[in-house]
Amino acid sequence: MSEDNPKQIRASFDFDRRFMRKGKHSVFLWLPKEYHASIGLIVAYWGNFEAFFDLCLNALIEGETGSGFVRDTTGWRRLPYKKRRRLLKDICAEWLSPMYPQATERIVRIVDQSASLHAKRNLLAHGRYTYTIPAYSSVATNCRAINPDTGAEMPFDELSLKKLYHDISHLTADLFLAFKEIGEVSGPFHAFPDTEILRIYRETNHPWNPNPSKRTPLPEASHE
Repeated sequence: MSEDNPKQIRASFDFDRRFMRKGKHSVFLWLPKEYHASIGLIVAYWGNFEAFFDLCLNALIEGETGSGFVRDTTGWRRLPYKKRRRLLKDICAEWLSPMYPQATERIVRIVDQSASLHAKRNLLAHGRYTYTIPAYSSVATNCRAINPDTGAEMPFDELSLKKLYHDISHLTADLFLAFKEIGEVSGPFHAFPDTEILRIYRETNHPWNPNPSKRTPLPEASHE
């Protein structure tokens, strides 16, 4: 943070000296340190969403094939997400919908919502970062992620990055709950109501508890 203005975010880069090597050169990004963790969480949460999406798609493919419906799904796991999304929607429209119309509508709506989140994730994961650092300053302004091929760009700040991985988390839980209406898929996926997570946050003992009486006490300073 800038000492002159606490709302201004300082540009920074973060390297660990244990991995710095004589004779090597390092390329760095002047992204504010407050952004680093959120960008990583966006990538991680999207990976978690795609893993669950693929479980759902695989279950639909097996169910459709088992019912005698013929469709070429060879190598579907190697398809980019956009084409896998199209495949899932086709199976829903042509096979699943007559049996579970309401659940199918909900699943398709969730999958459609994933398109914009996927595009934002891709800009952050594969795009080029650009920002403005005024002369004689270390403050980063106008941070953007740009697709060098299409020119598409997305401005971002600390709040929008945090919202994005929360949106992806909610999307994964929405798909998890919607798919439970038609069947079960196995995997390490757990969806909890936000209200329950907030209750645990308020009622358990941890360093960030909003109730001072329940906060984990700081360790006593050593006098050695």
